Amino acid sequence: MTLCCDWCGNESVYLRRVDVETEVLPGEFREKYVTTHIEQVYPHKAPRELASEAPEMVRKVFAEAALAEASGAFRLAGIGYRATVEQIVKERGAAGKNLYERITALKSLGATEDIVDAFHEARFVGNDAAHDALAYSAEEIADIAQLIDEAVLVLYIQPAQRAKMAAQRAARRTAGKQKTP
Repeated sequence: MTLCCDWCGNESVYLRRVDVETEVLPGEFREKYVTTHIEQVYPHKAPRELASEAPEMVRKVFAEAALAEASGAFRLAGIGYRATVEQIVKERGAAGKNLYERITALKSLGATEDIVDAFHEARFVGNDAAHDALAYSAEEIADIAQLIDEAVLVLYIQPAQRAKMAAQRAARRTAGKQKTP
């Protein structure tokens, strides 16, 4: 089926899978179509990306997980988002003998309880996908990706923004104290 966006006027193409159910009414049969799955086939969904402030390897691992998510490979996406968390924890220098301990150690490195909880959620999802072949829904995987994105905001983007503003203030202060001839 094709749908036209009321806002931009562009069309999108979707593949709609249905089950056909037959209703028997007095003197007639009626077919009823029950949608079982809808998939956008054009334009292709763009995979998620992390901000440039995140370390390169974190962005690369996240991009692979996002590609799996955009392709509907939710088990692989879950494993990939867990691997993203592992890269963040490694980059932050958290110590521990396993990922659980390293995530928990982030608290001593200044991470909030919300970030630690979010990273444990990503760990659960990745472990379930890898060890039990459990497939989470598209919405659940999207939530994990969003949790990681929010953690990147707190861990990388906001500190970079604060450092930039501090440098601008220092430059203004220095320029203001210089005497003009």
